[in-house]
Amino acid sequence: MEMRFAEPYTYFARLYDRVMQDVGYDLWVDYIEQLLARFGAKPRTVLDLACGTGNTTLPFAQRGYAVAGVDRSPEMLAIARRKTEQAGLSIPFTQADMRHFTVASPVDLVTCLYDSVNYVLDLDELVEVCRHVEGALSPGGLFIFDVNSAYRLSNIPDTTMFVEDDGFSLVWENQFHQRDRIWQIKLTGFVRSEGELYRQFKEVHKERAYTLEEITAAIARARLRLLGAYSAYSFDPPEDETARIYFVAAKAGQSQAGEAS
Repeated sequence: MEMRFAEPYTYFARLYDRVMQDVGYDLWVDYIEQLLARFGAKPRTVLDLACGTGNTTLPFAQRGYAVAGVDRSPEMLAIARRKTEQAGLSIPFTQADMRHFTVASPVDLVTCLYDSVNYVLDLDELVEVCRHVEGALSPGGLFIFDVNSAYRLSNIPDTTMFVEDDGFSLVWENQFHQRDRIWQIKLTGFVRSEGELYRQFKEVHKERAYTLEEITAAIARARLRLLGAYSAYSFDPPEDETARIYFVAAKAGQSQAGEAS
């Protein structure tokens, strides 16, 4: 019997930090703070949406923000909670889908990083994400998120890649479906369970290639105001071949934490 594919970040969760260990998460938070300064925003409370194993949530907490994390994957959240405890921090984490989450109290800033928005595969559902963010923000609060651009996703070659490390091997099968603009990864993993025995798992990861115009429209439909769109880690506008784009949007009203102007 053929093995069924599990939900994304079910089994891959335990390997995620090892595979992504060279990612500069602190540099990402540096850039977020640069964007905040650009718009005169001084948030105190932050919601890290699709927070994963907490790799951006923890740096926010370490810099003095009152931060909380939300993610759909209980396996990723279990790791985030363990890392938070080991760091001596207090961060509340909640399991929820980004299309349907709620918060107990409004926050000054919502972030959603590392192309998590691309995992929302339908434009109307992206609008729902933005509407829930709007509902979670205090007046004048900011929503900062990034996406893999349509250019990047459509130019990833249909190839098979291999990743090997001590105790595990991964096979990534990349394919871009031009008709629905979906980049799909079939991930097969082999993880050492005991001795020389390996346990196999399979997951499918999908990302939607959104145009700049589609994202701008989704933000507007959610009654958020787009303040800027930038080529990643700069203040330059996106170009045709920009790979990653950051968006900054604001909820209407005057923020007590600083005005986005």
